[in-house]
Amino acid sequence: MRLRHIEIFHAVYEHGSISEAARALNVSQPSVSKVLRHAEDQLGYDLFLRSKGRLVPTEAAHELFAEAAEVYMRLGRLSRAARNIGARKGGHLRVGVLPSLGLVVAPRAVARMRNLHPDVTFEITTLHSREVERCLYERECDVTIGYRVLRQSPLRQIPVGNAGLVLVAPRGEFGPGTGSVPIDVLHGRNFIGLRDSGPLADVFVNELSRLEIVPHEVVTSHTYYTALALVREGQGMTVTDAYTAAALCAPDLAYHRLEPNVIAPINAMMLEDAPAEALITPFVDVMRSVMTEPDPVLEREPEV
Repeated sequence: MRLRHIEIFHAVYEHGSISEAARALNVSQPSVSKVLRHAEDQLGYDLFLRSKGRLVPTEAAHELFAEAAEVYMRLGRLSRAARNIGARKGGHLRVGVLPSLGLVVAPRAVARMRNLHPDVTFEITTLHSREVERCLYERECDVTIGYRVLRQSPLRQIPVGNAGLVLVAPRGEFGPGTGSVPIDVLHGRNFIGLRDSGPLADVFVNELSRLEIVPHEVVTSHTYYTALALVREGQGMTVTDAYTAAALCAPDLAYHRLEPNVIAPINAMMLEDAPAEALITPFVDVMRSVMTEPDPVLEREPEV
């Protein structure tokens, strides 16, 4: 099938008639009919059956539509990308960030960067730690902001800050305020554990093992967001990174720094000789300034 065949087939399948498809594509009905007949002739089978003025998709059409829809979606993305490229004046930066940084930190950094350079455009993607290197090597991102890659890697890594864990508990569990609490308060307490949540969670688990602290893990969550929701449902306590806590804080929860503090370095990562380095450097500086600001959720007392 040619691209024009796919476009016509997609429109007729979605709208159910030649007239509606023609109206959606802003072309004449005879033109739609002609292209559709030509597609069916080339394929050697019918895509639609004519019944009471409507076109009823055949089983072949149903099967084909899934593939056609994907091609049509990619064509739409190509068209949008072509328009966006033509509209760029000050450069374009593709940034990959951890999901927790995508809630507040990265949007704030992008806003500040665009205040300084209004003509710069951005594309933001959230990535898990294991995806960082692939997205850089496959040129899906120009720069990523995430946990430091410890193994030998040709990536350039620039420190931008640290991610620290906070203990999340029902408000009043450890008295008023948001002061720090010793990590051993978790021993034997109902706890929403974390799994596959990245290097920061791994540091936390290693710290518990080192100190021989064994919480009573009543539920295991794969995301900080679900763990917070479970705390609100009265299922125990959990930990989350301070950035997620700041973005999703709730008045019925309290957020406490742990003693000893559990942190992991956050780096900006890019390929050597990255083509967008002229934009990456100032953006990394802005990210660093945002990430070194005080954690608002830990700096204020909860409202009574």
